[in-house]
Amino acid sequence: MTSIPAQPAPNAVPASADIVIVGAGIQGCASAYYMARAGLKVVLIDKSRVAAQQSSRAWGFVRVQMRDPDEIPLMQACKEIWRGLEAELNTDLEWNPGGALYVTNRPATMAYREKWFQDTRDMGLDSKLLSPAETANLLPGHSGPILGGLFTASDGHAEPRKVAPAFAQRARDLGAVVLEGCGAVEIERAGGKVVGIVTEWGRIKTDKVMVSAGASSWRILKGLGIFLPQSHIRASVARTNILPHLTDAAFVGDNVAFRKRKDGSFNIASSLHGDVDLTLDHLRLTPWYWKPYLDSKKGIDLHIGAPMLRDFAQRMPWRDEAKFPAIHEREPQILPQQQRLKNAVSVLQRDFPGIGRVGIAEQWAGNIDSLPDGIPVLDAPSDHPGLLIATGFCGHGFALGPIVGRVMCDLATGKNSNLPLRAFRLSRYAEGDVKQPMSIW
Repeated sequence: MTSIPAQPAPNAVPASADIVIVGAGIQGCASAYYMARAGLKVVLIDKSRVAAQQSSRAWGFVRVQMRDPDEIPLMQACKEIWRGLEAELNTDLEWNPGGALYVTNRPATMAYREKWFQDTRDMGLDSKLLSPAETANLLPGHSGPILGGLFTASDGHAEPRKVAPAFAQRARDLGAVVLEGCGAVEIERAGGKVVGIVTEWGRIKTDKVMVSAGASSWRILKGLGIFLPQSHIRASVARTNILPHLTDAAFVGDNVAFRKRKDGSFNIASSLHGDVDLTLDHLRLTPWYWKPYLDSKKGIDLHIGAPMLRDFAQRMPWRDEAKFPAIHEREPQILPQQQRLKNAVSVLQRDFPGIGRVGIAEQWAGNIDSLPDGIPVLDAPSDHPGLLIATGFCGHGFALGPIVGRVMCDLATGKNSNLPLRAFRLSRYAEGDVKQPMSIW
């Protein structure tokens, strides 16, 4: 039996639970809420804090636009939840139903969006292709040539820093126990079934464990002998000073993306560009990722440097990361790519010359958990009784959080979901049923 690291326990650890959820990002927090509402005794644990990583660092887009078709039924159902989520959680989430507007002057980009529109036009979406004139009418302050646009009026955006904590608080109100700074050491099984979990603060007897630990999920699953080809991509975001109004839509242009926050500042990023800081684990997954990594259209830059050296150091047997691999780094420090953000600011000022000076008030980065086919795993695999998995959202997870919570609640309580979930099964990797991704982040 695994020994428990010597850690202070500021909260009493329940001796038992109906389900223990590992990872307090938006997926874990939403699942805790819906499961507690369904009457389950829920314990939610996180090696750090609620929404400490990517769930609070996302752009904040809530969109069906340009999603993988397999995700569209989920997102359509999820948008119904988002419309009433502030009332349901009794919290200001800065929900803005301003739509999603993607604009380009690049023929290849426009052709890609036109193909998506044609491929999904029978799925009941309200997405519209826009002419240059129609696009310009939605962006009166935009300067420069426009080839066309894509607009989905029913999309919107919200504030990531508020949503997962709101779910966590409502889960607490319903009786869920939330343990921060309490990492998962080992999922225990007997006869092939989940029987408990070893945490840093003690053991919890349970016949169900849900793994929703973002980019660390594969480490926890590895302890069960499960291979998940999960990687991560660094994405950088900044918050600007308060700026003149441009649009209520979540906006993606050529080399800049933004959304207007409630206080009048903007979240801004380089549109569809990310960074891979190579480690030994990235190299381990080369057969799964080399094509998208080397495809310049995916907007990914590869870097070799300090993260590789840190990865080597963390593998030394005396390091805590090596002793407790399921926990690994408790709060990884992820630095934003400042030049990328400066370039995004320059493009914003160029394309909207009336906006004035754009300053960066805050900047951050997060590790987006990615999978080779660009869609998540949402599963309760039958060959691992008692295990539930919700991970690998490839930068699309914030928007899906509420419906994922409901889906995982259905799986935990044995209900049949009316949503198509086969594409998200864990076994697709072992089966070799892996399609080419629309995007891996």
